Amino acid sequence: MRLGKREDILNSALKLFLEKGFSSTSIEDITKLAGVSKGSFYTYFPSKEGLLNEVVNLFLEEVSSQFSQILENKKGKPLELIEAFFDLNLNLAREYASNIFTIVREVSFAPIQTRERLTFSFSRLIEEKLREFITTLKGSCDESDIIILLGAVINFWVRFIFGEKVPTTDELSKRVW
Repeated sequence: MRLGKREDILNSALKLFLEKGFSSTSIEDITKLAGVSKGSFYTYFPSKEGLLNEVVNLFLEEVSSQFSQILENKKGKPLELIEAFFDLNLNLAREYASNIFTIVREVSFAPIQTRERLTFSFSRLIEEKLREFITTLKGSCDESDIIILLGAVINFWVRFIFGEKVPTTDELSKRVW
């Protein structure tokens, strides 16, 4: 079954942004891959920057949804919640390992308004989800332990973004134990 034109454009843009980069991808490249006209592109998106916003927002919504499911499914089970939280971070890193640096680099080359909007959306999501995580764990774990765990996750992402290989769960366990 064929996806709608809007979804075809989104999927094509994501593929091209990751392969060629945002600045090297033209609207013509996107419409050609999606099999739609330029008019169809502008029916759904005001500009390439608007499309980038939408692509990033869809990604953020997916991550938010996965995180919310973990919080809901592991309510009252702090150790399982912590394990699921780390698993989600590892899975996201593995899934996007080949593309995360490209995404970060390309967003930094986006127009200033787009960059600020995306940074705000991303920061707001992280802050919101970490607040939910901390609130859920409060009372069942020592607060200093929660801060250490969050510091470990942030350290993991910083190291990963700057090129360290994503470790397996077994490799992480060996480092810790």
